[in-house]
Amino acid sequence: MYGSEKLLIGMAFLAVVLLLCSPILAETYYVSLKGGDTNDGKSPATAFRTIAKGVSVLKPGDTLIIKSGNYGTEWIKVAASGKKDAPITIKAEEPGKVVLVGPRRGRGFIILDKSYIIVEGLKLSRYGSAMYIRRSSNLIVRKCIFEDNEGAGIELNDSNPGELKFSHDHLFVNNQFIDHANTQDYGTQMYFSTNVQVLNNYYYGMHHQACSFKEIVKDSRAANNIFDGFLYSAIYVGQNDDNKDYSTHCYRITVEGNVFRATKKYRAKRAICIANVDDAVVRNNFVDSVYGGGGEGCIAIHPVANRAKIYNNVIVNENGRGQPALYIESDCEVYNNTFAGCKYALEVIEGCAPIIKNNIFYKNKIQARIKKARTYKVGSEHKYRRFDNGKVWVWKPDPNKKAVFAHNCWYPAWDGMGKTDISVDPKFVGPLTPYKLGEYNPRFKPDFTRAYAYKLSKTSPCIDKGMNVGLKFIGKAPDIGAFEFGMKRFPKFSS
Repeated sequence: MYGSEKLLIGMAFLAVVLLLCSPILAETYYVSLKGGDTNDGKSPATAFRTIAKGVSVLKPGDTLIIKSGNYGTEWIKVAASGKKDAPITIKAEEPGKVVLVGPRRGRGFIILDKSYIIVEGLKLSRYGSAMYIRRSSNLIVRKCIFEDNEGAGIELNDSNPGELKFSHDHLFVNNQFIDHANTQDYGTQMYFSTNVQVLNNYYYGMHHQACSFKEIVKDSRAANNIFDGFLYSAIYVGQNDDNKDYSTHCYRITVEGNVFRATKKYRAKRAICIANVDDAVVRNNFVDSVYGGGGEGCIAIHPVANRAKIYNNVIVNENGRGQPALYIESDCEVYNNTFAGCKYALEVIEGCAPIIKNNIFYKNKIQARIKKARTYKVGSEHKYRRFDNGKVWVWKPDPNKKAVFAHNCWYPAWDGMGKTDISVDPKFVGPLTPYKLGEYNPRFKPDFTRAYAYKLSKTSPCIDKGMNVGLKFIGKAPDIGAFEFGMKRFPKFSS
């Protein structure tokens, strides 16, 4: 080979290497009601007219900026994936000012088989499902408004368990989900996914289920959200029973740092329901003046909520009609919670063995009841798939199982108290003021001011009277109730 040929080959090889190693040249495109889809979209003056057109040209690293306005009905489908270091960003120039209105059917915004996409600041209303996500990963949806859609605001719904590996690492943060007339059945509806983070969102109105982890969702959480009104359940974890040809079980779901309350127009029933899930954690939530209901209780723990842990929650002024603030129909651990001023605080179904420790039950009209189990038979609502042989079985209460009560404070006393329980005024710092019903108020940072009224005063007889359940404590022993004396606030959770 001649030297000139070697030089040419070397130069060609170097050009390929430089091309592969060069940074992605990102473009910024624009959409405007004054634009046109025959434009190049590369400046506000040459903007596209439709969002769908703008989305269709995006490549890794590109950004689409959408000018404010009502774009009517559009059907948008993301055409390309971004990359880890070069996501595709689709954003409103002013969050909440880019409006899309559907015909009460169909999917408005579709992300299918894509990854590393950021969607920011859009408002979608009156679609079937406003945003539909399937077989996708590493998505961020933030500062969007989903209002009065027919099915769901965000539907994360791979079609079968075999697609679980494709759906992971999603963040839904600082969004609003609004349902004025019980049309938007779900705010966020999630199937077959891993590591879904639902953080700092605002839910308002009559959602059937505002935030639902439905089938085989793993290692996920709902944290630091505000729920103002909800028709049946604000957060439902492990909703669907195993009545299909596969197990629908969820795993390791955490519900923490949320605020739940009623509004003037929308009564709030069941705040949290835990059902077909392993290792659920419900902690540091504040449930304020809701009405209870949804068939069981304000917080309901169903059968096969394996190893569920419920701790450091404050539930006050629950005013349900025959439903308790906490309903337990499963073996679980319930410790260091405060139930105060409720119409009906606790109901435990016979045949399960919850461990109930270090809780305060304060001036509830009905403190607690042990209730006879219903008759369960094949075809009843609680059908689950066994882990050892995969066969469907029906949960039945075990008459040999009993609830365990230890180191709780009941004021006034309850006749089912445990031997180490006490009955004294816990002496909260107060003031324990009535809640004034509010209306729409989209704040993304939960306010626990009213919860902190239920901290222990320095003269509280509940200080150092609890037992060690694995939580950090100050002094000789843990305190009873949701707040360890000296704790300034609920722990902060990362967003």
